[in-house]
Amino acid sequence: MTEPASRPDGIDALTDVFDAVYRGESPFGRRPPWDIGGPQPAFVAVEEAGLVSGAVLDPGCGTGEDALHLAGKGYAVTGLDLSPTAISIAQHKAGERGLDATFEVANALELAGYDGRFDTVIDCGLAHTFDAANLRTYAAALHRVCRPGAVVHVLSISDRGAEEMQARLAEAIEQIPAKLPDNGPKRTTDDLRNGFADGWTTESITDTGMHAILPSATEPFDLPASLGRFRRT
Repeated sequence: MTEPASRPDGIDALTDVFDAVYRGESPFGRRPPWDIGGPQPAFVAVEEAGLVSGAVLDPGCGTGEDALHLAGKGYAVTGLDLSPTAISIAQHKAGERGLDATFEVANALELAGYDGRFDTVIDCGLAHTFDAANLRTYAAALHRVCRPGAVVHVLSISDRGAEEMQARLAEAIEQIPAKLPDNGPKRTTDDLRNGFADGWTTESITDTGMHAILPSATEPFDLPASLGRFRRT
């Protein structure tokens, strides 16, 4: 959950914002709420169900926990993020754990230089940050870097989950408002399906949970979310 809705012309400012977050220089303190210290249970279940294969891409990988989980299972994994600080942390984790995973800085709306390389994509909270136009741009970029028949698994917080997260953060952090802005991105299953309408087949969108964590907490909690599965045509 690392890249909010923004057009590429604001990429430098966005990078600065998230580098500050990962350096601990934001209202979140040392740990943003999406950095739960382990893989998302939804993606653990996806792998256990046999729905991961071939070369794997994790766009918006943050500090790498989902990518590293799959690397530990023997997959060839590439994790990308806009934040150099996040990528540096992920690379350090891979070295400490003795895992072979590639982590590189990249813009998920462009994914330049990765054409035709991936068979599986895991998206943890990235697609749900985009407005409708940028979601279509993102889906088109994924289509270009994926091989025919590749599958994208999108874990997306629901509107109800986003409202709950905002309220919990507001209780914990004085600088954060209790309500989301009215002009924020929509997170319905129809919005997600429409974003992946061109060049993709929607195989399923199911209700699930997404783990998040408060800065002062030691254990994550579950938020309402959806898990979409889209196959490249």
